[in-house]
Amino acid sequence: MIEAWYDEEAEEPVVIETAAELDPILDDIAAVGGPTLVNLHVDGEYPWLEVGLNDNRGTLRYVGDDAPEGAFSRNIEAPFPLPETGEVTYYYMRNERPYPDDAEIPAEVVRRAAHEFVASGGSRPSGVSWTEQPAS
Repeated sequence: MIEAWYDEEAEEPVVIETAAELDPILDDIAAVGGPTLVNLHVDGEYPWLEVGLNDNRGTLRYVGDDAPEGAFSRNIEAPFPLPETGEVTYYYMRNERPYPDDAEIPAEVVRRAAHEFVASGGSRPSGVSWTEQPAS
């Protein structure tokens, strides 16, 4: 079971049991009209995938046994230009989350990766280049 957290007014997560149940959530965060995140947790805990969408681009951050410190999506082919602020920042329930400058990838790749995470029950999505977050 995957739990999705993205609505700051919700007291409970949205439970996702099939990949088809994910699309309305991704559509909701895409409709916000800015860099917005949803957190997908396996059984409410670990592993988890942070999924961001912002128009034609988005970001991913995965944390699991194979990336205990976390791994960020990485655009190695055609990075998007940096925003005017010079930083890639997404928002999770109005809280800023910084991302590496090359973390934004095409939105369709983000959506496919989120579906793969749900369908696999929480495995790190393939088809995405990743940058491991260094241990603290």
